[in-house]
Amino acid sequence: MKNPIYLILFTLFLSFVQCSNDSNVISLDKNNWELIKATRVDQIIYKSKSGKELHQELIKYPELYANFYSRMLKIGDKDELIDSSKTNFVTNNLTMFVKDSIMQIVFKSIDSTFKDISYYENEISKGFARYNTLLKKDTKINIGTFYSNFNATVLEADQTIWIGLDMYLGKNNPIIKLLPPTALPQYYKDKMEKKYISCDVFFGYLMSSVYRPLGEEFLARMLAYGKIAYIVDLILPDQDEENKFRYSKNELDWCKKNEVYIWQYIIDNKLLYEKDPSKINEFFSDGPYTKNFGKDSPSSIGIWLGYQMISDHAKKTNKSALEIISENNIQTLLKTYEPD
Repeated sequence: MKNPIYLILFTLFLSFVQCSNDSNVISLDKNNWELIKATRVDQIIYKSKSGKELHQELIKYPELYANFYSRMLKIGDKDELIDSSKTNFVTNNLTMFVKDSIMQIVFKSIDSTFKDISYYENEISKGFARYNTLLKKDTKINIGTFYSNFNATVLEADQTIWIGLDMYLGKNNPIIKLLPPTALPQYYKDKMEKKYISCDVFFGYLMSSVYRPLGEEFLARMLAYGKIAYIVDLILPDQDEENKFRYSKNELDWCKKNEVYIWQYIIDNKLLYEKDPSKINEFFSDGPYTKNFGKDSPSSIGIWLGYQMISDHAKKTNKSALEIISENNIQTLLKTYEPD
């Protein structure tokens, strides 16, 4: 069983997050982290007076621009952006976009909601300082904000992590309420909260830079995802625990109260070494809840349970974060797990 004394000792420091050992806790002061300022492409879009002006600005970020123009706005092909004979066509399309009366309302809502993003700049900057220390890296990263036309929370392009601010306007925002379910289902609208920004940035970044598959089995997938959640846990100690899983407080409480039940269900249904995607994908997919666990359960229970396994392993072995990430033997990682 998990040691309650350990949790009490670390509650004040890690806001209920179960960390492994002191070597994995990074204390920052003003001398060992550097502020990363975000490039505000969302404001560039909002302030552009014409498609020509916007085109001249966005061409500075070619990967983001291609994605934005062709996949998000869907107003043309990305090849048009580098074809000089199509420049007028492109700028005319962009002019209609920036002048659209509905888009003006959306832009103003984003601008008023995110006029000051210094909190997120600070959180992300500190997170990368901890990431570099924990994993012995020297990563230099850029961050930026943009408008995704309700398509993307976080994406990497042009050596920058871009945050789609429209995806964090809040479930009670009048614009979000008006979006049809075919565009965004209600369960997703309920999670369009800015409290998830910092965790989304790092989960996405770690999935592309650190994540390594451990196998096709259900257990292997849980542990691989669990490693990522564990590192997010360490590098964002000031974030509420539920935010790291895109959960509400009630959803996180449900998982904690039902951990033994979740584990027993997996064992009883012989899922631990199951490879059939149709039987295990539901444990990692976004949705209103996890199938077979009822509507009070959250989605992505497999990620949360994988985190519990890795967290148990870290506490019981006193390994460094780098050692935990490097451990590829799923039996070694499993044998220290005891559902609480």
